[in-house]
Amino acid sequence: MDSSLRTRDIAGSRELTLNRPECRNALSRDLIRRLTAALREAEADARVRSVIVTGTPPAFCAGLDLREVVGTTREQAERDSSELLGLLETLDNLPKPVIAAVNGPAVAGGAGLASVCDLVLCGESAVIGYTEVKRGLIAAIVMSYLRRLVGERQAKYLLLTGQTVSARRAVEIGLATEVVADAELLGRARFYAEMFATYAAGPLAQTKAFWSRIRSMPHDQAAEAGRRLNAEMRLAQESQAGASTFLKR
Repeated sequence: MDSSLRTRDIAGSRELTLNRPECRNALSRDLIRRLTAALREAEADARVRSVIVTGTPPAFCAGLDLREVVGTTREQAERDSSELLGLLETLDNLPKPVIAAVNGPAVAGGAGLASVCDLVLCGESAVIGYTEVKRGLIAAIVMSYLRRLVGERQAKYLLLTGQTVSARRAVEIGLATEVVADAELLGRARFYAEMFATYAAGPLAQTKAFWSRIRSMPHDQAAEAGRRLNAEMRLAQESQAGASTFLKR
């Protein structure tokens, strides 16, 4: 692939590195398309058990490449918005775990990119912020993802002030999973990738799919849907094999 996106397979995972350091890995139209395509390729490759998304220092991602916003047409704006939503939905719906290794500032669309990953690991120097209002924009596409992560009060603070939060604060409010030393960040992401590679692919995919299915359901409906899936999984070959292996210990 083009040097704006570097790919590497390691520990059963596909590492996707945003590689536009000269503009802090800003999301150009081309990079959005390449990243979406790379995620779909990872989904289709049975050898890939998880995906790691990170950026070439000094940043994780600075959001949209604003040079492509200036002077745009309505038709182009519609296409660009649809492709950005397509990228986030591809990340959100990928049947394999997606790990964000946030190795520096993740702001605006970069914060949105991290927010739809399953695990968000932050280096100590990372900051996360939905800074669109400072640029005359609105974090419209990522707003629904943010709301379900941190709740209305924190979401409004982040969206209306445009302020960034530290990695530790991001963990406290539910934006991130954990904080590690900057030098250990990629190693920690690979630790989880190696863990996922030891698990059966089916239960991981079904866990993600079921989570997406129930997140807008009332509790009673979600619990009943869970009961039905639980019964099905008890009969699945992977579940039978896992139970038998455990009992032989």
